Amino acid sequence: MRSKNNIIGDIDWVLVLIYMILVSFGLSNIYSSVFDPDHPLLFDLDKEYGKQVMWIGISIFLGFSALLVDGSFIKKNAYWIYGATVLLLVLVLLTKPINGARSWFGFGSFGIQPSEFAKVGISLALAKFISEMGVNVSEFKSKLKIAAILGLPCALVLLQPDAGTFIVFVSFVLVLYREGLSGNVILFGIIAIIVAVITLLVADSSFFFPFTKIKMTGKFGIFIFISLMAGLFSILVKNYVVPRNRKQLYRAIIGGFIVSIVFVNFVEVGYSSILQKHQKERIDLLLGKIVDPNGKGYNINRSKAAIGSAGFFGVGYKESKLANAHQNHVPMHSTDFIFCTWSEERGFLGSSILILIYLTLLIKIISIAERQRSKFTRIYGYSVAGIFFFHVMINIGMAIGLAPVIGIPLPFFSYGGSSMMSFSILLFILIKLDAERKIVLK
Repeated sequence: MRSKNNIIGDIDWVLVLIYMILVSFGLSNIYSSVFDPDHPLLFDLDKEYGKQVMWIGISIFLGFSALLVDGSFIKKNAYWIYGATVLLLVLVLLTKPINGARSWFGFGSFGIQPSEFAKVGISLALAKFISEMGVNVSEFKSKLKIAAILGLPCALVLLQPDAGTFIVFVSFVLVLYREGLSGNVILFGIIAIIVAVITLLVADSSFFFPFTKIKMTGKFGIFIFISLMAGLFSILVKNYVVPRNRKQLYRAIIGGFIVSIVFVNFVEVGYSSILQKHQKERIDLLLGKIVDPNGKGYNINRSKAAIGSAGFFGVGYKESKLANAHQNHVPMHSTDFIFCTWSEERGFLGSSILILIYLTLLIKIISIAERQRSKFTRIYGYSVAGIFFFHVMINIGMAIGLAPVIGIPLPFFSYGGSSMMSFSILLFILIKLDAERKIVLK
């Protein structure tokens, strides 16, 4: 067993190397996407690539500083870190709106987004709570406390509003599943997504009831379908289930019927009353309810055009014709749609390599989580893996038209200081905790 003085020897340098590769690729990609021949210096703070160099420097400093902090100190202060990030989420709601949202603390030409750091706080608090003696995520009491830990920052983020970060918080369900939450919850979630999509597709439509001239709304049609399914299951239970087990199943059918009706109404009300106009349009575009490639669907249409024009090998570095600052063909090509620049310049081959690097990162994080003696570190590791997975999946899916445009960054690639710092802190805390795996036994 190594002593704490030699803990540096147990650092997973492969994970550090993957981090440095992604950061380097990301910086080179931003430099290409917003390159200005009048300001060619990489360190020019008037340009995004100069600012990104600064953010990378700060992030590396914070990351390696985390390696100097004792792992037990991080664990003991997990709730305090969570509380600090929640406080920031409250304070940011008091700021002046920027583009209709209160998500940023402004400092001159720079800005800090607290919701990015909330991911660190939630990951630590969740790991702290679930790793405590006697906590079982399958118990109702534990579920309520976990819901409170997740629910408070989720509610504050929705108030900003920041739907993208809220969706990323869903990734913590994967952590709960690993720690013993029933797989039925995942199945229930998949069914809920299907019901939500059907509701959004047909709720505002109308039809005539079969064999009549009675006109009905799409939502009422969903209610009829749910009622028929409940009746069908009741008949199956009555005819094929032994009497002693029927009562419990009847309760489940009644409960499922009530929850389904409430959920359908919740989806419709949330869509019509809570979401902003541009958020509704993005969902309608994804579902095919709106076809407007040069209007409301311009972002996705231009993104797919840039990616599709690259071919197998791409057009070459700094040779992008669509996803660059001069043409401005692809909006937000250095932030939300940064993947377009990489894909156009490096083609299908380069895109595949980048996805493989991210896949390697995720596998490495999960393998680190699984080798832990500390339950706290294992849970934290899965939290980090879930966050990275959702960011990569949604951001790339958004660029190729398989996910709605909700504005979340691609880890270590998208321009921005808050995301770069938060992703770095998340990763280096895991590296530090893993380095102490031979010492921390609880």
